[in-house]
Amino acid sequence: MNHLTRRYFAFVFIFLFLLLPIRVQASAPIIIQGAMACETESMIAALTNPREERIGPWRFVSGDYQGVPVVVSVTRIGMSNAAASTVLGIGHFKPIAVINQGTCGGHDPSLHTFDLVIGADSFDYSAWVSQPQMQTASAEDIRFFAYNENDELHYDIKLHADAKLLKIAKEQSKYYTKGKAVVGTIATANSWNRTPGRIHFLNTEYGSLCEEMETHSSAQICKMYGIPFIGLRVLSNTELHGESFNPEAGVISQEFTLMVVKAYYASLQESQK
Repeated sequence: MNHLTRRYFAFVFIFLFLLLPIRVQASAPIIIQGAMACETESMIAALTNPREERIGPWRFVSGDYQGVPVVVSVTRIGMSNAAASTVLGIGHFKPIAVINQGTCGGHDPSLHTFDLVIGADSFDYSAWVSQPQMQTASAEDIRFFAYNENDELHYDIKLHADAKLLKIAKEQSKYYTKGKAVVGTIATANSWNRTPGRIHFLNTEYGSLCEEMETHSSAQICKMYGIPFIGLRVLSNTELHGESFNPEAGVISQEFTLMVVKAYYASLQESQK
């Protein structure tokens, strides 16, 4: 084998086994999830060359957002829908990250409509066990739990956001102007809390800043698949201050999420240079 032939095979080896995987990962999309039209339509409208697909009843729209490959996943409302669409989205599109975003109801008394919650972690507040010796059904008589990968019950209930996504979301929050930005816990369940006492309990005992119906389900699936994940939410309402649902919060959430997506993708490209 002459010198030129050896160099040729060396180049092929480097391309196939070193450079090609990097290029493939760089072209893989980021999935952005939202449950309702007010949480997804602005992002879909912003895509170049949009392509819509349906997998079962779930809608996915892929395209390009200012140089970033994106898939907008319309999960539909609720935990089961979020989990199912996340599994399907990961299997079909092979994303480099998943971001669940949209509206939420406030738990922290310092928060108002249009304030931003960056989910450092999340938990399922519908997964609880009551105490057999208690005669009441108050919030103080229950304890939240989770199951680990071995289906063992435990009380370490929170799932944490991907460190890189969390760092970038914090950095981008400096440019958020529609309200204040906070970092903390998102509580997820197929529930709508309107009772101040229970909201206070979740906030003071478990640190929840807000509630919604999808984030933690998507987080669980992404953890199982090893996909980077974060939840981002904008307050659309808060019972603590009598502020009713405002769908504009969904539009605002999409705007901030796209900022995070651009910054995250740019950081991945920079790290591959």
